[in-house]
Amino acid sequence: MSKKKKIILSTLLSILSIAILYGILFYFSFFQGFVTVKDNKVQSKLLPNDDFTSSYTPKLNFNNTKEELVSDVKVNMLNNIDSSIPVIKKSQRHYIPLDYVCKTLGYNLTKSNNAFTISNSNYTITLSEDSYTKENKSSSLRGNILTNNNQAFISISDIEEIFNLISVYTFENQTINILKNPQSNIQNNSSETSSDGKIALVRLEDFTAGEGISSETNQPKFKAMANFLSNSGIKYHIAWIPRFKAPNDNIDNDLLTVDSFENAAFINLLDYFINHGALIGLHGYTHQAGDSRSAVGTELSRKVNSSEEETRAVIENAINTATALNIPFGFFESSHYKASSAQKSIIEEYFQYIYEPKNYLIYTKLQKTKNNNLYIPTPLSYVRDLDANPIIKKLNKPTPGLLASFFYHSTKELDFIEVDTSNNVFDVKYSIESPLQQIVKSLNENKYITTHVTELKN
Repeated sequence: MSKKKKIILSTLLSILSIAILYGILFYFSFFQGFVTVKDNKVQSKLLPNDDFTSSYTPKLNFNNTKEELVSDVKVNMLNNIDSSIPVIKKSQRHYIPLDYVCKTLGYNLTKSNNAFTISNSNYTITLSEDSYTKENKSSSLRGNILTNNNQAFISISDIEEIFNLISVYTFENQTINILKNPQSNIQNNSSETSSDGKIALVRLEDFTAGEGISSETNQPKFKAMANFLSNSGIKYHIAWIPRFKAPNDNIDNDLLTVDSFENAAFINLLDYFINHGALIGLHGYTHQAGDSRSAVGTELSRKVNSSEEETRAVIENAINTATALNIPFGFFESSHYKASSAQKSIIEEYFQYIYEPKNYLIYTKLQKTKNNNLYIPTPLSYVRDLDANPIIKKLNKPTPGLLASFFYHSTKELDFIEVDTSNNVFDVKYSIESPLQQIVKSLNENKYITTHVTELKN
């Protein structure tokens, strides 16, 4: 046999060996069985234990942020504006007196032992400093109860949630319009009524205070989207970029230092998503580097912020922003999944849940590390060019073991939503032809149970 033929044969055998090895790895990573829910508990051999502790203590926290009275913000509650009521701002949230809210809405208010009872003929609500209980459901307040001159103040976000209302921010005259929310009590929770089934993971991508998300026109549409997902029984995730930067346009919107009405509206929007089924995650800190634009550039990779010090700075800046603004978070996702192995090892010290594949060789399933982290890939990919059919086909006819996990750039949904507030009511027209509506229809028809990544534990 000639030397040339030997080289060709050797090359072919090497390729065949690699293919066989990859096939074996692919088989054992792929056909692991579905991750399912049984009796409302996630079932899988791939889940970590519930004993992870982050190595990091945030340097900033909500309790230590400043409170200030503001005079340039008006509150229009159900077409009632009282310019005499004081307004407080703290951590990009606006607060108004609790007694004024109850009086305007027709509730009785009593206080006993640092707790409040709010009641009318339909509800009795109890409030503590940082939580509330309504209809036997207890939840954390998004802004806590503040006290100023012996008067209790409650945030706009908590007013929306507790009293089934919705706010729309008018930027030009800095008015917060609090409206009736007809969609707040609709329940069609086919996912909630089923206790057994395959899980699905839904993520809304690149959510940041920029690129149209912060616009006055679009924010009500996002709230309509949150109503739809909540009323459909969908648990979902939001990949939040805490600091929006566009250096070529001289934009650096740091939510900790840029004190604006628009940023307060954005935090209110995040609060609304949290109260309507979303789990927030940190999608890096700025999702960019150098002159690149947030949500476009890369922030972590072998070539970007590659030193340990730089990597930790990205992670810790994101965490500190979230804790200062009282935004709870449950996962981390690097921009474009570009974090290097070394950077991922550092991320693992801070987060149990990393919402991306650990590597691209095994990308179809959950992957647990020896340190009790969990990597969650998105093997169904994402909605391209408003075409949800590739994802829907995989949901309708799932491949055995393929994790039903995908993401969607939610700004694409906005053209399918119209919001009218002219009659002091949050009136929505939302096309059933939208990609998100079509995907949710498939999820519910196929009895998937949407889950938060933080529920993936033993």
